[in-house]
Amino acid sequence: MSVRVQLVVNPDAGGYRLDNILELREAFRRKGARVTLAHIGPGRQLMVEDDADLIVVAGGDGTLRHAAMALLTSGRDLPLACYPMGTVNLLHLEVGGPTQPDEFAHVALNQVKAQFHVPATINGDMFFGCASVGPDSRAVAGVSLRLKRWIGRYAYLVAMLRLLGRWHRPQLTIVADGKSHKCEAVYIAKGIYFGGPYTFAPEARRTTAKLHVLALKHASRKDFWRFVRGVMRGRPLEDRANLIPINCTTLDIQSEEPWPVQADGDVVALLPARIEISEKRLRLH
Repeated sequence: MSVRVQLVVNPDAGGYRLDNILELREAFRRKGARVTLAHIGPGRQLMVEDDADLIVVAGGDGTLRHAAMALLTSGRDLPLACYPMGTVNLLHLEVGGPTQPDEFAHVALNQVKAQFHVPATINGDMFFGCASVGPDSRAVAGVSLRLKRWIGRYAYLVAMLRLLGRWHRPQLTIVADGKSHKCEAVYIAKGIYFGGPYTFAPEARRTTAKLHVLALKHASRKDFWRFVRGVMRGRPLEDRANLIPINCTTLDIQSEEPWPVQADGDVVALLPARIEISEKRLRLH
């Protein structure tokens, strides 16, 4: 009996290309799979099909997050495969694997041992790679979706540049393992990568039940760009006097302002927020 693949895409996502989707669908069909196409995105909820054997998400981190949440909510114990498209896909960057459609289909259909991913949640909503509160989360809140569809990840850079003239620093209180800290920006890693092939927590792993947190005591323009420069150079802890590194399983973030919380490139909540390791697990092919 052939494998039933539910191929999930978001037509409104940055980097969406119909011809690439159709090529991927045909690659699975050439391997003998039966494929149905499912659209998710604004106003579209994923319904996991009763006869699905494998969920394949073709998109970026946001599309993957929504599809995985729908899968876990359904209660079905199905494997999930991630084909990199969209603005950025940090999970695939960490998991690795082929990007050519036929090779990807072969690996997804013939994976003998699934890789388990340990997700985290923000006020109950899942995220996979990274989350943050600070200048960059405010920039994410201001990203033009139209511009994102046009220029992809560079829309985030445009939004950040717009903030330079009206820089605002949140006054945050974070609580982890019973200890409280004051800061102006905080970054939470569940996986290795952040914003592309960069990392502020090289020891973070998607397979472990641990949050790796890095808080900035001060987040002036100078402090923030010093941090960004260190991350891009592979030296995220070079400004040690301004950084608070924490490893924990639960993190509470509070502020007098309803500051946006971004996760995997999307705003998912407003403060206050509780970030914690989920009890659920995902099987990745």
